Amino acid sequence: MTDVAGQYDHFQISYETLEKEKKYLNYGYTLNPHQTLEDKQEQLCKEVFKLANIQHNHIIVDVGFGSGEQDFLLADLYPFSQLIGFNISQRQVEYANYRAGIKNLGDRMIFYQGEAERMERIADSSVDRVLAIECAFYFDRPRFYKEAARILKKGGYLVLSDITLGPRLKWLADNSTKYKRAGTLKKNKKQWEYYFQTRLIRNISNVTKQGAQESVFQILRTLPKLDQPLRGDWLQLALSSQLVALGLRLHLIQYHLIVLEKVKNTFKR
Repeated sequence: MTDVAGQYDHFQISYETLEKEKKYLNYGYTLNPHQTLEDKQEQLCKEVFKLANIQHNHIIVDVGFGSGEQDFLLADLYPFSQLIGFNISQRQVEYANYRAGIKNLGDRMIFYQGEAERMERIADSSVDRVLAIECAFYFDRPRFYKEAARILKKGGYLVLSDITLGPRLKWLADNSTKYKRAGTLKKNKKQWEYYFQTRLIRNISNVTKQGAQESVFQILRTLPKLDQPLRGDWLQLALSSQLVALGLRLHLIQYHLIVLEKVKNTFKR
């Protein structure tokens, strides 16, 4: 995961170089054709928050939080007790903690560099919600599901917006090291059902494909503004986003909102 961490360090530096006010890194949720890409990206986060049913006394863990933009949006929309973020990018962690400080949210929000599969800072059965917005395809899924179940209280939710390979690409998920972590919905469901009861699976491919394509155009438009060392990862982001956009249009890739509930306190370490 070192290479991925380095890439996301570069993505953060690129956003800062471009002086982009809202630093979302997701493909969005389209409600109407007049929305900007940022509106769509915010809407995806709002859809996740709504499904999470967040309460004022909740302790929330957000994994793979990017620049933290989604968490500051959450703080504007919902009261909660505490939010703890985990991300492998040091640059993004530093930025999120800096922003929490200047927004006077440091007493409620803290961000750590660390893997979603290893959240040793969090005690067993101590968290009400775990959020994973467009990031679980990077994780070792069996370990992540197990760790999320460990830290969640009984009745707690793991809520994901998740990209997977479609059934026609099952052979790729089974045989490719690169795409194994994305998996297929059927395979991933089998893994998480050891720890969770499935409350909701909603296919949102049709409302994310537009944002995926717009992301490509936005990345390419801003490429000339970046220094040469950053351009390689920025182009790689454009390429991977184009593959996702095409995959969604051809039904080779799927995008789902997923709500999982921890229904028992026992689990195997």
